[in-house]
This record gives sequence, C-alpha cells and structure tokens, in this order.
Amino acid sequence: MNQKVTSRQLVLLIMLLGTTGTLMQPHAQAIFYAEQHAYLSYIPVFLVMVASLWMLSRVQRRFPDRDLFESLVERFPFLGRVTGLLYILFFLFIFARDIRLIGDYVSITLLETTPISIIVLSLLVMVVFIVRGGLGSLIGMSELYVTLFVLNSLILPFMLIQQINMDNLMPYFDIDVTGVGRGSWYIFSFFGEMIAIPFVIKGSDFRFKSVMWGITITALIMMLIVIETILAVGVPIASRLVYPSYELARQLQISDFLDRFDLALAAVTLPTLITKIAFDLYFVCWGLKRMIPKVSGKVMTGPVALIGFVCAFWFFKNAVQLFRFTREWTWIGIVFEVLFPIILFVFLRPRKKGANDRRTTDNQKQKQQPKEDKQGKTSQDRENSDGDKHEGLQGGELQPS
Repeated sequence: MNQKVTSRQLVLLIMLLGTTGTLMQPHAQAIFYAEQHAYLSYIPVFLVMVASLWMLSRVQRRFPDRDLFESLVERFPFLGRVTGLLYILFFLFIFARDIRLIGDYVSITLLETTPISIIVLSLLVMVVFIVRGGLGSLIGMSELYVTLFVLNSLILPFMLIQQINMDNLMPYFDIDVTGVGRGSWYIFSFFGEMIAIPFVIKGSDFRFKSVMWGITITALIMMLIVIETILAVGVPIASRLVYPSYELARQLQISDFLDRFDLALAAVTLPTLITKIAFDLYFVCWGLKRMIPKVSGKVMTGPVALIGFVCAFWFFKNAVQLFRFTREWTWIGIVFEVLFPIILFVFLRPRKKGANDRRTTDNQKQKQQPKEDKQGKTSQDRENSDGDKHEGLQGGELQPS
C-alpha cells in the first residue's frame, strides 16, 4: 500500500533525486563545454523536466488512488508490464552506476587504502536495511539530510568569500550557446532521475505545485554550486576534475584549526548519497512487487542489491570509464525521461464504457427489476400469511397448554 506523502516530503524527494548524482559527476563536463556560463546549462534541463513531470501529473490525476506502476498494469496488462520492466531495468542500471560512483568517491576522498569492493559492500548493507523500512525510512532520511545539504549549500558562499575571484566569470555576456547546450546534454540524465517519483507514490499525493517547487529549488541550488565552483576554482581546473564539488569544499579554510573542513561537509553529504542509492533499490523492488504480485519486496532487497554490486564492477572497469559514459547515457535517459512520459500522457487513460457495455448494464438493470418486484411480492405475501395465522391463533379458542 502506498504511503501518504505530504507536499514538503514530495519537494525533498525531488531534491534528493535531482541533486545527489548531479553534484557528483557532470559539473566538470558542463564546465568544460560551457566554460564560465555552465550554470546556464540548467535552464534547458529545467524546462524539459517541468514539461515531463507536468504530463505525468496529468496522468496521475486520472488514477488518484494508484501509483504509475499500478495504472500501467491495470490499463494495459501486457504493454504496461513491459513498460514497467523497462523502467525497472533503467533504474537497476542507475543503482549499479551510483554504487560505483559513490564507492569511487569514498575511496578517493576518505578511505584511500580500503579496497573499493569492501566500501561498496558496506554501503549496500546500510542500503538494504534502509529499504526494508519502506518509503517512510527514505522520507525520514530525506527530511534530515537533504535539509542539511541545502543549509550547507546556502552557507558555503559566505565561507568562500576570500577564495572568490569574480574575473573567473568574465566575459559575462559572451555566451557560447552551443557549449551551454552540450553542458545541458551531460547534466540532463542525472537531473532527470526525479522522473521516478510518480511510480512510487499515488496520484492524489503527486501535486504539480509541489513538484514545481522541488524542481525550481533543485535547479537554483545546482546553479549556485556551479557558480561557486567557477569562482573559487576556476574554469581550467574545474573542467578537468573528476569531483569538482569536493575540490570546492577543500578550498574552505577556517583559521588554522579547521584546515580539513571538507571532511565535515563530506560527513553530511555522504548520508544523502546513501539515501539516493537506497531510493534506487527501493524503486526496483517496488516495481518488481507491482509487476509480480506474489513477489515480496523485502525479500527481493538482498538479491537485487547483490545484482547491483556485480553489475557495478561488470559495467565499469574504472572511474574514467564511468566518467566518459555520461555522453552516451543521455540518449537512454531521454527515452525514459522525455519520450515515455509523452506516450503515457497520450495513451494512459481510464477505460471508458462503450455502447455495448452500456446496453449490457441497462439489460442487467431491467432483468434485476422484475426479480426485485417478484421478491417484494413474495415477501409481502409471506408477511400477510404470517399475520393471518397469528390473528387466527389469538382470535380462536385457546389451545391446550
């Protein structure tokens, strides 16, 4: 059964899916092509995702008591299951990619001597226990860690005042439109993962006003982080870094006793990343439960997590291959984040009663009416006969005791 999701929780879930993966990888690629105007790459992505989620919100209004998985299966039993399985495979790949991405991030920044396989297994153990708690545990962690992430993003500019160089944004108005478009291409597939929200919550909770707030806040925060990275690190260096956001945190120095303030920021950011992995796993298990009703979602968390662990090292040999795959991955992301929402908006509608159905219902009503009349007459006759017997017993001679 779907859990009730409030407007605030919906905004936080959208921010969780839109910020974590985007923060980790594609900023360097966007800065490489769009240079000092890389923050403008979020404008086309923002507009496309608003349109996609608006279409899905209209679809959800047609099925207020069901999530999108249920709506697909109920309306189109075969094609709906095929579409649902495609989305499950899509997010299974995202789950494997995020595991490898965050495992490499922890290995490079925090645990340099620990094997990456041990790091990924440790993350998976935490993720499995989070997912077994259901959507409520994911929402609770989002309310805590996404809020802390937003506060850090808003406080960070004040800490970077000494490292900011406004010349890094010059020339201000010489915008390379082609470069901005290529930057949007690399950002889109990560930012568009918020398309998973209507598949796990019912239609009455998927309110477009809250969705709009979530997309807007996410885009503004990401634009702020890109601007901070360009101002503090510079375009030549930031465009060649694997994790530019981590390098931005390393620029923070609060006197001499907090030289590694980036570790405190990483300690806050890492639980947010783990929550994102948990949502990927939850999506896959929830989809399998909807496609195959006899399957238990809790039982599937362990096997699906192990499959993701194997695929993470099978699909990507190293972090460089993972970094380069973003360009091709956007082609796949467009199919699930733009094309399928259009198809669902056009074709996924409640089943209408045709002329034949109306005739059959009318005939059934006509047949039921004489039956009801007959039943009413027989009941009245029984009551009258019972009354006569009762009166006869009272009005006649007393029966022997």
